[in-house]
Amino acid sequence: MITILHPDVVFTDLGLAILSAWLGWRLWQSSTPMRTAGAIILWGLAVGALAGAVFHGFFPDGTRTRGGYLVWMPVPFSILVVATTLIDLSLRNLLPAIPVTLRRGIDLVYALAFAAVVILVDESFRMIVRFYAPALGLFLLTAVMMAARLRSRPWTLLAVSFGLSGVAAVLQQAKLGIDPNYFDHNAVYHVLQGVAVSLLYRGFSRMEG
Repeated sequence: MITILHPDVVFTDLGLAILSAWLGWRLWQSSTPMRTAGAIILWGLAVGALAGAVFHGFFPDGTRTRGGYLVWMPVPFSILVVATTLIDLSLRNLLPAIPVTLRRGIDLVYALAFAAVVILVDESFRMIVRFYAPALGLFLLTAVMMAARLRSRPWTLLAVSFGLSGVAAVLQQAKLGIDPNYFDHNAVYHVLQGVAVSLLYRGFSRMEG
């Protein structure tokens, strides 16, 4: 008999993975101008959620075992891809005149620093959040500024999406859940992320050139 640890976390993570993958595929099939970046973000979240579900469900000793470590590592690297994409989008929209080589250089330095810390220092979710938070905050600022400048509903949806994602991360780090045994802080985080992902898809899919 297979025992699933933390079923509330596992099944909400699986739901988030399926939702993100499906919305990423739908966005990829569209013709909106930011479909590639949006799909990469959604698929990155899907990979992270799927790996997280397996990790929380079957590895009680966490990353202290080789198997747990290997299953966990797609989580930080998928978030690395998401965060780097957010930084690139922010630079492209906040500083449209920035040289491409400089923008890509900034992306590369950030990604290498993220990867080095995760591999050599600390692969915990707390450390992941510390790297992800600045990228999320920068893109949230970008979305708010673009929404105000263009009076754009899609950018407003993206601002709300990443604002909600930030709130979800704060609640997760504070370990605020509904019930520690049946619906803990991780499950609450996944549900809020599901709402944020839906808003993210609507924002990217309605973006105009």
